Amino acid sequence: MSTPAQLRPLGIGEILDAGIKVYRSRFATMLKAVAVVIVPVQVLNVLITLSLPDTSTTAGTTTTTSDSEWAGIAALLLILVINIVSSALAEAACLRAVSDTYVGTETGWRESLRFGFRRLGSLVWLTLIHGVIVLLGFAACVVPGVWLYVAWSVAVPVLLIEGPPGFQALRRSFDLVRRRWWPTAGVLILANLLATAVAAGFGLLSLPLLLVGRDNEFVYDLARAVFGSVATILTIPFVAAVVAVIYFDLRVRKEGFDLQLMAQRIGAPDGAVAPGLMPWTSSAPGAGGGWAPPPPPGWDPRPTGPPPGPRPPSSAPPTGP
Repeated sequence: MSTPAQLRPLGIGEILDAGIKVYRSRFATMLKAVAVVIVPVQVLNVLITLSLPDTSTTAGTTTTTSDSEWAGIAALLLILVINIVSSALAEAACLRAVSDTYVGTETGWRESLRFGFRRLGSLVWLTLIHGVIVLLGFAACVVPGVWLYVAWSVAVPVLLIEGPPGFQALRRSFDLVRRRWWPTAGVLILANLLATAVAAGFGLLSLPLLLVGRDNEFVYDLARAVFGSVATILTIPFVAAVVAVIYFDLRVRKEGFDLQLMAQRIGAPDGAVAPGLMPWTSSAPGAGGGWAPPPPPGWDPRPTGPPPGPRPPSSAPPTGP
């Protein structure tokens, strides 16, 4: 069992660096958990898409065309719901794996998925209300949508670790991000840019196959599903890791964050938490480590007051008898 993290406030670059290191540290666990969820969903998406009637061959009658359109709308809604549920479950599993890094426990991908399943109903409800309100903000004007997206960015960790559901989780996320909106927005922009670059790279790799199979609907949809699945499996854990680090950093800055309480929330064994440093930041075997960059100037985790130990000798000359 690894040792949990000693927490301190982090800068923007440190949060992103910590997210990358957590991603690398728990890569195998998160990859398996996400793949188990995403791959069947992508296969189901392809089957639903291929089952739709071809509107080009049924345009002769108005009734048939109308039925085909309604079937297409229903299929798109079904795919949307399936993707929302699967993404929420994958994010929850990744958050459990990231939390293990802080607590210092080792949890496999199966337990991470069980953690997500236990909270799936509340998680889907939170994802729906979060997505709908943010989309309305984007529709009304882009700025409110962006502002709400950042203000509610840690609502999922709040739900999974602290427990408040729905609008309470959104309100709690808003309180945590308050006065840290711009740094939070900066980290999220950088993380999503990196994830988008990875997804775009796989899109370019799939382009030749898509061009070859553009006349074959099965080959085209299969190629999109395969490369889309790989991109999703690689990017969901990374973004989830960064969001989790943002959440922990906000709580360290604003509250007396309690690792033991978090361990109880996520179901870690009793006595699993003991003070320690991040185990994956030091290259020396068996050596201690910490967050790779030094603490920010002026931040001192030690209590205020004179340090313990013997008092220094007095500068006054000794007095004789």
